[in-house]
Amino acid sequence: MGEPPSLADLCARVHERWGGIPLMRRTLLRPGQPSWLRRHRWQQTEDIDLRAHVAEACAAVPHDGTGADAFTGLLARLVAQPVPDGRPPWRLLLVRPAGDQGPQGRFALILTAHHALMDGRSLERLLSGLLDGGTAHDGSAQGGVRSARTPRAAVPPARGVSGKQTEGAGRPFEALRSGRALPFPSGPPRPERDFVWTGLDTDTVRGARRALPGLGATLNELVLAASAGALRAVHGTPERWPGAARPLYGMFSVDLRTPEQGEELGNLLSVVRLPLPVQLVGPGERLRACRDLLRGPGPAHDADASMRLVEAASRMGPWALRLLIKRAGSPSWAPVTCTVIRWPRGPWSLDGALLERVLPLAPMLTPGAVRVALTDYARVFTLCVTGDLPGGHARELADAFGRELAALAHSVPEFSARHSDRPS
Repeated sequence: MGEPPSLADLCARVHERWGGIPLMRRTLLRPGQPSWLRRHRWQQTEDIDLRAHVAEACAAVPHDGTGADAFTGLLARLVAQPVPDGRPPWRLLLVRPAGDQGPQGRFALILTAHHALMDGRSLERLLSGLLDGGTAHDGSAQGGVRSARTPRAAVPPARGVSGKQTEGAGRPFEALRSGRALPFPSGPPRPERDFVWTGLDTDTVRGARRALPGLGATLNELVLAASAGALRAVHGTPERWPGAARPLYGMFSVDLRTPEQGEELGNLLSVVRLPLPVQLVGPGERLRACRDLLRGPGPAHDADASMRLVEAASRMGPWALRLLIKRAGSPSWAPVTCTVIRWPRGPWSLDGALLERVLPLAPMLTPGAVRVALTDYARVFTLCVTGDLPGGHARELADAFGRELAALAHSVPEFSARHSDRPS
């Protein structure tokens, strides 16, 4: 919260802090004819004025996702809006408070980029460099963010593990198997993605993590389990869904950066696909099942397997990659995507205005899919649900996700004793 910068000041800051990063001047060129035999390619352009990629808009920016119709609608449009051709595929938008909020109303920065250019970790590094509070802002290799030498294409998901957790682990072509789709009505794509965001109670998230013994559940385990429970709550028992004999696959990203590559920008990730335990009845059962899935040997190998599959298709030619991407875009492939983003410790600010919350805007490429993303910024937890869904489904899923967390938290005696009078 605080007074937003002027557009000119923000443009100057972008030029100063991102001007030395080659990735920000890279343009994606479409393949020539015949397109199925030719690759997209990158072109480095040095005469690009980065300030032309910065714009502004006006909308009331709420604190916790309530009363956020104009702002949430803006985010939903940005999620679905293609990046124009002919320029580096990223944009930065300054959202000023609406006119009746005064100069001290909340404002927002929205950074969007084509996923082929950079992944979510890169967006985090860029914004951290733009804000005040980081260690370096010059974009150099000595402590600042830097471009990866060879940005990788987005990687399709690999096979998940089921009851036979280790069988087939690491086999690239297991990724070609389909699962079941979500039980959404078919129809033309929506012009806007169904998108909601909401703040989560910090004590409830902490309590839910303690529902597993020892060090507790990781955020990845928690998001996968709560997503499975939310889907079951909204759509009913999965035995009534189409394709009941097959698993419902979810996937999550795996960062491929080594410790030495921690500041590199680009698309340096793989993804892991695994069956969500929607068939299990209790929240605790689902959480334990997700722990077994993530700690088994399958997912750790599957990230490598998916890389090998993409590399093999790439050697065969662009047509093979496009067939692989089309296969991965099927609504029965992995219609649920779960993402956890841990923002680096701050405090972060922009010209004295403190950063309060981080919202992840995730791409939606598959009709009939849903993406659940959770950010942890200084123990301020924010949930975003995006989908090419019937109107209102994203809100239903977000509310059900919150109830799953509350049920897990109240299963912990210490939490229940302290919060017995808190509504779930």
